[in-house]
Amino acid sequence: MKKNSMKKWVIASTATFSFLTIQGVAQADTQHNVHEGDTLWSLGQKYGVSVDNIKNVNHRQNDTIYIGETLSIPNGQPVQSGSYTVAAGDTLWSISSKHGVSVDAVKQANNLSSDIISIGQALTIPTGGQAPAPQPAPAQAQPAPAPQPAQANANNEEKELLARLVEAEAKGEPHAGKVAVATVVLNRVDSSDFPNSISEVINQPGAFSPVSNGAINQPASDDSKRAVDEAFANRGATQNGALFFYNPQTAQDEWIKSRQVTAVIGNHVFAK
Repeated sequence: MKKNSMKKWVIASTATFSFLTIQGVAQADTQHNVHEGDTLWSLGQKYGVSVDNIKNVNHRQNDTIYIGETLSIPNGQPVQSGSYTVAAGDTLWSISSKHGVSVDAVKQANNLSSDIISIGQALTIPTGGQAPAPQPAPAQAQPAPAPQPAQANANNEEKELLARLVEAEAKGEPHAGKVAVATVVLNRVDSSDFPNSISEVINQPGAFSPVSNGAINQPASDDSKRAVDEAFANRGATQNGALFFYNPQTAQDEWIKSRQVTAVIGNHVFAK
């Protein structure tokens, strides 16, 4: 009886130890060394966790991270990937919605610099974890903190103006469409054919109907603000160079319809 009791105790203890060991491994945080270009947003996409969870585990009050530091990723495992072949009518927005991931995650997994995809194209789709809820796009990892420039407040005002324009022009459109509208304004600022600031581009006579009808005075949604952040983060990386957008169902200007189409997102056609 004593031998049997001892044997049962050993088996039970071993099973308990194994269970606790497995539990400990499953719940262990992943350590990530921050590299140039990393953001809390991109790390959340990579490991399938939210930005807030990463900030809480690392006791962060803001989104700033620094090259070379080590961050704990709660229950982090790199997100696995699947594949998808683009069919007629697909957009990055529809594909990402179908698979429960963000447009940015799909673009990052496929090294895409624009929203243009082609029928028959094979895309890598990040899977293996629930996509984090959308978060404001944070600044990229920085070598060291630096004082804000004197014109930071003016830039913030222009970003707010741009977000209100995006809200007025693309309310109800997919997030990728809002990013594309903001990108059109930034492309105009960078073009020698248009004024040199966001406010001047937006207020150029006849450029945007929300300016003339007053819709631009309505507050911007969080989604529109995130779209502006993403447009700034990817400024110069998009090669399609769209300078115009229009709704083909309502546009009456034949000239704009003659421009070279760079993308179709939601109800808007983007052209240059």
